[in-house]
Amino acid sequence: MKIACIQFAPIRSDKTRNLSHIRELVKSVTADLIVLPELALTGYFFKTCNEILSLAESISGPLAQELSELARSTGTAIVTGFLEKEDDRYYNSALAFDCKGALAGHYRKVHLFYFETLVFSPGDLGFPAFSLETRSGSASVGMLICYDWRFPEAARSVALGGADLIAMPSNIVTTTGMLHATLQTRAFENKVALAFADRIGTETNDGEELLFRGESAIIGMNGEILAKASPTAEEILVADVDLSRAGNKRINQFNDIFGDRKSGGYGL
Repeated sequence: MKIACIQFAPIRSDKTRNLSHIRELVKSVTADLIVLPELALTGYFFKTCNEILSLAESISGPLAQELSELARSTGTAIVTGFLEKEDDRYYNSALAFDCKGALAGHYRKVHLFYFETLVFSPGDLGFPAFSLETRSGSASVGMLICYDWRFPEAARSVALGGADLIAMPSNIVTTTGMLHATLQTRAFENKVALAFADRIGTETNDGEELLFRGESAIIGMNGEILAKASPTAEEILVADVDLSRAGNKRINQFNDIFGDRKSGGYGL
């Protein structure tokens, strides 16, 4: 499967301009699946719910319909971050549209970071895996968002649900040098591929600036980095990823990395 991660700098609060740029970027690449960053259509750095009142939409709203049509018209499955409103709650979400434009997957970020804790409700959909139809066939996919990378239970839950690929829209601001090593570990320990789509640029709110770190990456199921972007440039990563063996967790005739788990003894 040919997977692409699009790394760019969304403009805070400008849905129209962001959507137009996303259209251009998506149409410029040929891939089975394209992964966009966290909150790719709205920007990220919000400190109050009042700031997002005009930006948040339902997953059946106009913005989602635009993304559905983009996926259908290009024949490309798309995963994107999405600022979701349901009733009086707001979620930092991810949506997956298949190559025919149908909504195939929906995830709400569970582990909220920094000012997100004041704006969003924690995700309540669990860590679902779902079948995603692409132009080269179907794939079992799960989604995580950014700060979820810190929690091995999140990736493990998605993988236990049957995902062969984890799509991870992100807006990383951390300076830790362990990010990619940890993402590689998440892929290796679960025998899944991982598509980490980060953003670049800066956003300022009330005198505070966030610098986004870029370095999007596509990682194979054995933890190898197949493609990696720079920290500062708009880039489109593309890699051919073999998912055919990800569902088989056996590593020899005696051992299976999921079958060998002793969940009753972990004290969870």
